[in-house]
Amino acid sequence: MKTWQRRTLGILAAGGGAVGFAASLALLFTRSNPLEWLVCIAVTTLYAWGIWCGVKLIEAQPGAERSNFKYWLVQIPAFSSPIIGYFLSSGFHVTASIQFSPLKLNGDFLVGSKFNYSLMQTDQPVVVGVNVFALAIAMWLGSQIRRQLPTGSLRPDPLRETT
Repeated sequence: MKTWQRRTLGILAAGGGAVGFAASLALLFTRSNPLEWLVCIAVTTLYAWGIWCGVKLIEAQPGAERSNFKYWLVQIPAFSSPIIGYFLSSGFHVTASIQFSPLKLNGDFLVGSKFNYSLMQTDQPVVVGVNVFALAIAMWLGSQIRRQLPTGSLRPDPLRETT
C-alpha cells in the first residue's frame, strides 16, 4: 500500500472515529433508557476501535490492513424497520438505499461521521441500503491483504514446524 493511501484511510478512520466517538458519547449522556445506553456504549466502542485502527494504519503497524478491513465492513450495511435500524459511517459515506413502502430510492453522502439507530419504532419504514464508499474501501483493503499473503486467501498461513 502506498504511503498516501495508508495515511488517507488512516485519517478517515481515526478522524472519523474521533468525531463519532465524541458525538456518541454526548448522545449517551442524553439517553434515559438502559437499552439505548447499551446501544450508545456499543457505538462509542466501535468509534474508539476506529480511532485505534486508523492510528495503526497511519503508523504502518503489522495487521493494520486487516483491522481496518473489519472496521470498514461494519460500516457497509444500512437498514431500518419498525423493530430495529442501524447505520454507521466514519469519515465519509456514500449510501444508496431502497425504501419499500412507499417504494422509493434514496442516496446520501456526507463528509464526517454519522450514526443512526432505531429500536421498536413502529413508524419507521423498511429500508435496506449499502454504504457504497465503505464497500469499495473494504474490497480494496481485502485485495491489499490478499496480495500480502502467499496463498491469496484472507486467512494467514498456519504455523509451520521447523526441523
